[in-house]
Amino acid sequence: MCSSDLFKTERELEKGKCPNHPTREIEEVEEENYFFKLSEYKDEVIKKIKSDDYQIIPEARKNEILSFLKNAKDISFSRPKESLPWGIPVPGDKDHVMYVWCDALSNYITGIGYGRDEDEFKSKWPADVHVIGKDILRFHAAFWPAMLLSAKIDLPKKLFVHGFILSQGTKMGKSTGNVIEPFGQIEKYGADPYRFYILGSMPIDGDGEYSEELILERINKELVGNFSNFCYRVLSFTAKNFDSEIKELDNDNVIKEIESKFNEVKKAYENFDFKKAIEEIMSISALGNQYFQTKEPWKKSDQKVLATCVNIAKNLAILINPITPSISKNLQKQLGLKDLKWKDLGFDLKNHKIGKPEILVQKIK
Repeated sequence: MCSSDLFKTERELEKGKCPNHPTREIEEVEEENYFFKLSEYKDEVIKKIKSDDYQIIPEARKNEILSFLKNAKDISFSRPKESLPWGIPVPGDKDHVMYVWCDALSNYITGIGYGRDEDEFKSKWPADVHVIGKDILRFHAAFWPAMLLSAKIDLPKKLFVHGFILSQGTKMGKSTGNVIEPFGQIEKYGADPYRFYILGSMPIDGDGEYSEELILERINKELVGNFSNFCYRVLSFTAKNFDSEIKELDNDNVIKEIESKFNEVKKAYENFDFKKAIEEIMSISALGNQYFQTKEPWKKSDQKVLATCVNIAKNLAILINPITPSISKNLQKQLGLKDLKWKDLGFDLKNHKIGKPEILVQKIK
């Protein structure tokens, strides 16, 4: 046993240690407990996962849990009170208490009305998506769906499993003593830039490294040097040289090139691949910078180039909104627009007057 709430078999250990808690000593335990018959429901859980009726994202986690379920045994749901003196008593047996995770899982449905307000419960369940860390995959992708099937309750529609945040290659956690307090970091860098870094550093099927050096590098290089720089150059140039007005667009290949990326960003969002979404959005901003630099509107005073660039900025405001909503709202205000939706993507903004340009994201020193 590697922690107070999880048994490991000998073959699940790595070099005699729990893979998720390598600093803890393994304790051999033999005791009489109550078990849940996972074996009775595992085939149905496997069927739902394979068919994506219960969709697990990413594919690597789907394959991992299917491999586990193939040989899954019944699981302990209780411990003797003498071993775990606190907890909810097992119904009908005061000498045993339920594992805390059994009760914790049930909170997903009891917290929204199950067993006390069926109308509320039916209006909110099944959940569209359930978000968890990879170290609790078995609880949520094997045990929990089996518990729901046993109670004849619908499963959540999707389960998104993210990786760990690492510090110098080690999982960040209280047991390792390398936790960074997030609210202090948000106060220091701002919620939007901080979210931009966290989501941009996490590959969908792996872990993401965290350090303040990397935060500074990514925010300054991508969010400031690429995205914010493009938007401010375009809007300030338009305000200064064309009285903040745009008219007709330039018929340039950059429009088709950027439009072809919209669907890639959409697919990345739908698949919870936020790192990929950010990469595609930054590539659109880079195309805008390249187009602006190549066309040199400061030499030719070409209003069509600026109109095209303003449309690129409008599209960026829409695409980046789920990740940096405050920055997106500010950019929309500077564009003289508001409440832009996905349906507003495109190059159809003409004969329009923008608002007052401002630097969206300041460089961090």
